[in-house]
Amino acid sequence: MYKIGVDGGGTKTTATIYNDKMEVLGHFLSGPMNLQVVSVENIVAIFKDMLEFFEVKAEDAEIGVGAAGAGRKEDVEKLENILKELNFKKYVASNDAHIALLANHGKNDGMLLISGTGSIAFGLKGEELYRKGGLGHILGDEGSGYSIGLDLLKAIFKATDKGLEVNERVLRETFEIAKVDNKNALLKWVYSNEKGEIAKLATVVLRNSKNEMCKTIIDKNVQALKELVVDLKNECKTDKIGFAGGIIENDTPIRRGLLKELDKIGVKLVERTRTNDYGATLLLD
Repeated sequence: MYKIGVDGGGTKTTATIYNDKMEVLGHFLSGPMNLQVVSVENIVAIFKDMLEFFEVKAEDAEIGVGAAGAGRKEDVEKLENILKELNFKKYVASNDAHIALLANHGKNDGMLLISGTGSIAFGLKGEELYRKGGLGHILGDEGSGYSIGLDLLKAIFKATDKGLEVNERVLRETFEIAKVDNKNALLKWVYSNEKGEIAKLATVVLRNSKNEMCKTIIDKNVQALKELVVDLKNECKTDKIGFAGGIIENDTPIRRGLLKELDKIGVKLVERTRTNDYGATLLLD
């Protein structure tokens, strides 16, 4: 009997196959599996390619799947219907955040804070999955790369309106990322680009963390992430947390500042030692 763990992300799908001793037998890589974007036909094709690559039959395998876009009950049911039609011996589906929680905390209660282009926080207590944030760049995404980049743009144009100087290095690096050479062109760039491009400006803030403008932005976003954690902690009653996403998973000023703030409220970081693919197999337990 085989176990397959699948992390169906918004940009790629990864899968790992294990034997009955949970020893790794192989890895598989394919395209995205976001249920809100990718068609059922394409998702079915990914699973069929996976089985062919692993050289196993569906009836000889148990499979756990965490997929982007599977936030609602009907989405999970759609995914599980696909797995049923493919004739897997046992199957369980959930969203990608759930398997990331399991990868970080195993079957124990815990929280997961994600800060990349966007931001969201999840908590697991028993079988109950909690969520805070994740409202997108119009209503939320506090403490994310997008939020940091947007705060930088606001600060630059606010300073311009007041006739204040913006640090030359900060302005130059902003122009370089936007591929412009003046503030008027930067303004046009803002309104012709999506959130992922604006999120790239977060690197300017993180690199110039000693600059007063950038430090203010960092402090603001650290507090925003802390508030997400506080709200989640109050609801799911756990003090263990994992980090995901480049803004806080890497050694950045945001991560360092957030760790100090979380220590004040008794929340401890649990470093991830397992992959999301492995976390997906824990759905089967």
